[in-house]
Amino acid sequence: MFFWYLGAGCALLLVTLGPRRIDYRLALLGLVLPLADVVIRILAYPHSRLGVHLYLHTFLFALVLALAVMTFLRGATARRWFVVPMAVVIHLLLAGMLGDPVGLFWPLLGSHFARLPAGVRLVGRVLPLSGGDIVREVLGIAALVYIAVAFGLDRPPARKEFLRSGTLASRRGAPQGAG
Repeated sequence: MFFWYLGAGCALLLVTLGPRRIDYRLALLGLVLPLADVVIRILAYPHSRLGVHLYLHTFLFALVLALAVMTFLRGATARRWFVVPMAVVIHLLLAGMLGDPVGLFWPLLGSHFARLPAGVRLVGRVLPLSGGDIVREVLGIAALVYIAVAFGLDRPPARKEFLRSGTLASRRGAPQGAG
């Protein structure tokens, strides 16, 4: 799944933090960053029965990101980049990691990751093949389209401003300079 994390994650950030408080470009990065576990799984463990929730789907990864931001960045730059570990935590919630506390709190509660159940292939965990996964992907796309239209990203000036600053218009449908 891909669009589920982007759409649902952006909607959660928008509801909790508002349109102008964070850089949504960095939020989008943080929302998909844990998906790099798929590449790690394929390259590092090609013949194992491991699932796709590995190192980047842990609270430790989000904590290391937050500590890196706090250690190496200062002031406005640190505040702008702190959304990346926040978005990673939102990804973990949307991925259902609360149902896998051993994986979520790795290595604190154990040193192993979840394995694929018998008969389940890796492709079924990566691509949205089940009905529920397809519904979530469609909901994610719908949320992204709604946010884009509601905040005027279908218009070139607002889109250009978003690409420059990462923030959304303060009022839905308002010109970027207003409000």
